[in-house]
Amino acid sequence: MDVRCIGCGKKPEELGEYSRAVLDYPPSWTPTDYVRRQEGTYNQANGHFACDLCYISMGMPAEPAGSGRRWVAP
Repeated sequence: MDVRCIGCGKKPEELGEYSRAVLDYPPSWTPTDYVRRQEGTYNQANGHFACDLCYISMGMPAEPAGSGRRWVAP
């Protein structure tokens, strides 16, 4: 499955935030592994996520308070 930001269309390996974040995890992890395991906006059903800049540009969407759900990229 192709893992891409829904805003800019970039893969995790193309985004510095994930290349830096993965340095704190096992050496076998790639930026894509990081997104799949740690990125809160990651949608397991389709591989979409929102990088920080795109998430902010979208107005930082969230599920309604108390819903018990987290927002994931469509």
